[in-house]
Amino acid sequence: MAATPADELQHPDILALRHMFGKNRWLIRIRWIYPLFIMAFFLAYHFLARRSLISFQEALLVFLLPVIVNFIFILDLRKNEKLGDRLPDPNKLLRTVSLQLDFDLVALAMTVFFSGALNSPIIAMFIVYIMISTFLVDYHKAFRNTLKAIFLLLGIALLQNREIFFSSQQIMGMLAFDFMFIFAYFVSGYLSKNLHRNEELLHDLLQQTRELSISDGLTGLYNQMHFFKLLDLETKKSQRYDLNFSLIIFDVDHFKNFNDSNGHLRGSETLKDIAVVMKNKFRSTDLLAKYGGDEFVIILPQTDKVGAYLAAERLRESVEKRVFPGAETQPQKKITISIGLASYPEHGLTDEEILNHADKSLYFAKESGRNRTIMYNDNIEKEIEEFS
Repeated sequence: MAATPADELQHPDILALRHMFGKNRWLIRIRWIYPLFIMAFFLAYHFLARRSLISFQEALLVFLLPVIVNFIFILDLRKNEKLGDRLPDPNKLLRTVSLQLDFDLVALAMTVFFSGALNSPIIAMFIVYIMISTFLVDYHKAFRNTLKAIFLLLGIALLQNREIFFSSQQIMGMLAFDFMFIFAYFVSGYLSKNLHRNEELLHDLLQQTRELSISDGLTGLYNQMHFFKLLDLETKKSQRYDLNFSLIIFDVDHFKNFNDSNGHLRGSETLKDIAVVMKNKFRSTDLLAKYGGDEFVIILPQTDKVGAYLAAERLRESVEKRVFPGAETQPQKKITISIGLASYPEHGLTDEEILNHADKSLYFAKESGRNRTIMYNDNIEKEIEEFS
């Protein structure tokens, strides 16, 4: 009856969150590689050219800065992953990705400036940054990152030149780099746009598939298998946070007689109509499921036995007052339901106990005359024996 973590991870929204976590991890891994590559490049340049491209202090700065910030992002990521029952905000994770990319752009600009500005041999790393940016965030936001790279390049040129006017060679050099930046954006942005579209299609497909796998085909309510998972999760949540919840179970009185008199097609339509009544009478936070042939169950989070009883009675009265086609063939000339309910923790401390006690209450409701709501109590089994 217990729900496994693998079952819950099949939810498309959780898969999307995992994808966002993955993007953050990719950037963190890249940032480990980046300072190592830069240091290896500078050392190789020093060894081959017999001169330093960057001073020791500047090299240490551009090496330690991404390393230190990487630890900060790792701590933030682990904090988001340990939220327990609360899911992290996807927009916050996306902002974290954007923040990382902004930091990487600044760190790269500093490295380029220290290693020769417009003459730096690693200025082409801006193109790598733009391509990574378009793949990890929305391509519209990546365009802003591309513009940031262009303005940073202009700022580097101003700091290098220290004059308002540039030579024609400098202007052509900057235009050439700007053209390559924009070209890199459009190429990677085109691919990224299609990848994002495919991700959205996959998300929608997974959502539809999941809804089909957890829903009852006739009524659109949750099916029995998913109900067991929801009941297990609700019990664990109530145990953890010291909350209460209630469980309602009911079935249609004399439903076999209704089917025999009106046919199974009419019976199915009646069950669908009852599901509509349920949806209208319960909160959006209540969990509605079809339990068996003509049996239904409802989990009412953070609801005590009194609130559950009142909700059950509203449902019973609504069904009794509703005009169902074919109801004239029933013993009371109308469709009625019998309801049993039990509440956590008063009537049980496990999901099995709550379900079992609610089921016994339903049995007693039917044995004692039908069309009524019975709340579980410790004497109900003796009362059942007296009726049997």
